Amino acid sequence: MTSPSPIRAAALQLGPASATIATTTKRILDLIDAAARDKVTLAVLPELALTPYFAAAVREDLTPFTSVPENKQAVEAIAERAAGHGMAIVIPFAEQTNEGLFNAMVFYDDTGACQGTFRKVHIPGKVAPDPDKPLNILEKRYFTPGDLPFGAFDMGAVKAGGLICYDRRFPESYRALSLNGADLICVGYNTPVMPGGTLKGARRASELAICGGAYSTATHAIAAGKAGVEGGTRFIGGSFICGPDGAILTRAKSQGDEVVAADLDMAAQARLRERWDFATNRRPDAYAPALTA
Repeated sequence: MTSPSPIRAAALQLGPASATIATTTKRILDLIDAAARDKVTLAVLPELALTPYFAAAVREDLTPFTSVPENKQAVEAIAERAAGHGMAIVIPFAEQTNEGLFNAMVFYDDTGACQGTFRKVHIPGKVAPDPDKPLNILEKRYFTPGDLPFGAFDMGAVKAGGLICYDRRFPESYRALSLNGADLICVGYNTPVMPGGTLKGARRASELAICGGAYSTATHAIAAGKAGVEGGTRFIGGSFICGPDGAILTRAKSQGDEVVAADLDMAAQARLRERWDFATNRRPDAYAPALTA
């Protein structure tokens, strides 16, 4: 049996969004070019990569963030640039459909072919703002809960699955990806430092969730976040890549646009999965009552 080849992968961290989708897209294209110079062959962008995090305020018009023609043009340009470098890429954006607005990510392989879509399953926050809070999360006001499974998509070298922000805090998300055949977990997030919290504490919580999910499924994870101060709110950034043992391989060094790259040892992942043997020793019968509660 042929040993899996290593993969050079990256989280493409973004600082605060630019004024338009087109301008932010230009920055993403520059990051892709930089990643290609570092021999990256698979990259992941943060949640809602094309726009500001718009779900912290009451808005009458979402067109600047959800325009189907603009988002389509941007996604296609990003996928085309990545494919030109032989790079697979995961692109999160606000997906407007007839069924509703989804917080989504699309998976493009290294030839530029779209392999599938994941839509954020767990929607945090409230519908109406609390006037007594300095920061509100209003995703329930805007986003429809995801209606697609935790898919594993053929990206060429690996099958990759996705989680979007709040999804990463649910252990069931990681197990579902693993059971569906994911070799790699791709996480995009826009996480603010909440009032009363600290940047260090918020980053630690994010790392704990993702590294724990990686460890419990013996799967590499790429975590791509928004960084810096946007609209008066600090976002945690702290993009990183961790191994299948939960150990962090590399972290972002800045609060802005950055290629955060590492080599993924897929042969070591295969050996670890064989040693821990989760597939054989899981006990779905014992978990069933809790899973249906």
